[in-house]
Parts: sequence; structure tokens; C-alpha cells
Amino acid sequence: MVRFIVFFVIYFQFSIINATCVSVSSGDWANPSTWLCNGIPCVPFCGDTIIIQAGHTVTITSQQDYSNPGCTIPMFIVVKGTLDFPTNGPKLRLPCNSSFFVNNGGTLSSTSSAGGGSSNFLEICGTVVWRKADGTQTGPTNFGAAPLPITLVSFDAIVKDNTIQLTWITSSEINNDFFTIERSTDAQHWEEILTTKGAGNSNQFLTYLETDFNPLEGISYYRLKQTDFDGQFEYFNIVPVRFTKNHTLDFSLFPNPVRQNETLNMITSFTTDEEILVVVRDLQGKEFYTKAFITIENQEFIGVPIDASIPVGIYIIVATSENSIYSKKLIVK
Repeated sequence: MVRFIVFFVIYFQFSIINATCVSVSSGDWANPSTWLCNGIPCVPFCGDTIIIQAGHTVTITSQQDYSNPGCTIPMFIVVKGTLDFPTNGPKLRLPCNSSFFVNNGGTLSSTSSAGGGSSNFLEICGTVVWRKADGTQTGPTNFGAAPLPITLVSFDAIVKDNTIQLTWITSSEINNDFFTIERSTDAQHWEEILTTKGAGNSNQFLTYLETDFNPLEGISYYRLKQTDFDGQFEYFNIVPVRFTKNHTLDFSLFPNPVRQNETLNMITSFTTDEEILVVVRDLQGKEFYTKAFITIENQEFIGVPIDASIPVGIYIIVATSENSIYSKKLIVK
């Protein structure tokens, strides 16, 4: 996937995959100066999220076909201002599973001179969802798919030193504007403590890491909120954490690195008669080992067999008790 810009009649090419393109002024769709895509002036490309800001009119005066073979990543367009077809003929074609959203106050129109009712149209996955004859459309209205915003692989809150590390992994994202981390003392009343920019559109594994530098003493709860570019949002699972300032429960591993067909030893500092779930997963979130143990005494050894089913690589081993979760990096050689 390559984009081109012209500067002193020299063509430079560079790659921005799945960018977010935001209008910076009124102008033509095909003019790079109309947009900033991930901070760079550029024409929108296959798989991008496109936002026409309020007060801006973007015009389509040439064919914009993103449905040709090779463009399989859905696109998401939010019209807060105006998208207009001022001349007869040009069409906007989007790939399958794309979504076109006209926000409240936004407009989709064709101000071209008299001509056929299909001289301009919006097409998604080969189906015309709006044409000139349908007249001006004002928001809020939506054309096309309403896809799931993200596929969440995992969300963990881990005690580390005197902080809480918050990690989550997504395997796909569509129209994802940002994440919010919320915290609670009772899992009922929540406060926002962190926000993180989302990837927009993505079809690969992405890992996010944030830190709560002022965790609450005792048991607290964390949850993940995801917000789309159109303001729609979704909540995910709640994770409990037990935190004691200046005294962090933990576990140690040896040997680390460990070889295949060796036993990995864990020394825990969990309390006696506490159930611990031990999970080994790779950096993409795939689980390779899971087993529950009941501790008999503090500083107990727990053996985790590293057999041939766990390939050579880097893993995260997670030990979870009733109200706490802790993790360490594990290397299998």
C-alpha cells in the first residue's frame, strides 16, 4: 500500500497503512492539501478512516473507487460537514463492510447540474446505497455496515512495584477512535483515569500498555471502554486488583530462560490456601498452558512443565488469585 505526493516535480512514496484522514479545510477529495492523514497531507487510501470536519465542504469531482481488487479492508467515513458531488459522473465506491455515517449537522449532497438520477452515487460492496435522485441527506444517518468496533483478545491489570500496569491486546479494530480506562472501588461507581488513542482501522494484533501511578489501596476494579469516531462506545470486562502500598505480592521464576522439556519453577508469595490460576500465553494472547493450584504455604514451589507444545519464543506467564493478577516475561529457548 503506497501513497504518492509531488514536491518540486519529484515523486516520493511512502506507506501509511490504515490511516485516519481528517479534513483541514474545504477542498477536493483528490487534493492532498484537503487532508491530514496521520498528520501528513495525503489523499485517503484503502482502509482509511475519513472524517470531514464540521464547517468543511469536500467535493468529489473525479471517480473515487476503493472497491477494486486488492482493497479488502473496510473504510469508515464520518461526515460532520458536507460531502458534495458538484459535477455529473463521479462516484464514490467503498469496499465490503465499510460504513458511511452522516453525523448530526452533516450533509451528503449532489449539487451537479441537471442529469440522470444515478450520475452520482455512493456504493458499498457493489450495492448503491445512495444516488443523486435520492436528494440531499442530512444526519444522523448511516449507510452500510455497523461493524463490531474491536476484537479484544485480553485485558489485564497487573501490580508492578507501586503502580498498576494495564495491558490489552486487540486482533482487529474498525472505526476505533480511543480507549478509556475507568477505575472503581465497588464495581458500580466509576471514574475515568486514562485515555489512549486507538488505531482507527487495523487487522493485526496490537498491544496497548498504560500505567496507573496512583492506585487505590486494597481491592479496586478496572474496566476498558472503547469509543468510535461517531461517539458510539462499548464496555469490556471488569478486572479486580488487590494493591498494598510498598508491599507487592509477587512470584519469581527459575530458570528463566527455560528450555523445552524442562520444568519451570515458580516461587509464590500468595497466602496459604489461596487458589492460583497459572496461564502461559504468547505475545498475541494465545494460551499454551493453564492450570489451577492451591497454595499450601507461603514461598511454595509450583512446577510448570515446558513441553514441546510450547514452542521456542517469548511468553507472558500470568498468576491470578481471587482478587489479584500478576505477570512476568518468560523466555523459552
